[in-house]
Amino acid sequence: MALLSRLQHEAGHTIYAPEFRREIDDAVAGAIPVTSDVRVVITEGNYLLLDDAPWNTIRDLLDEVWYVTLPDESRIGRLIERHMQFKDSEGAARRRATVSDQRNADLVEAHTAGASLVIRYR
Repeated sequence: MALLSRLQHEAGHTIYAPEFRREIDDAVAGAIPVTSDVRVVITEGNYLLLDDAPWNTIRDLLDEVWYVTLPDESRIGRLIERHMQFKDSEGAARRRATVSDQRNADLVEAHTAGASLVIRYR
């Protein structure tokens, strides 16, 4: 949230944003320069629409929040593929996608009413 606040309020110089790198399963600080001439910043995150602190304060830093969804079967299939790509066995990938990832999906889905736009992939 501090980064979004800086992007909104500190014009006139380059601000460096982190980049998540799945191959190391971590963010790399300062990997993305956002120069002062950038007019639109797109961010992503599962919790941008949550009502609980600290997430409930993020809406003040965003002009719009779009919620993008796709059918559960497609979402779970993509998650399994991604987990396997990064070394999970098929069984572990399936468990991860249908247990912890599904809990996350259910939480996020329950808070979509505040979205500026809902995009449903098919």
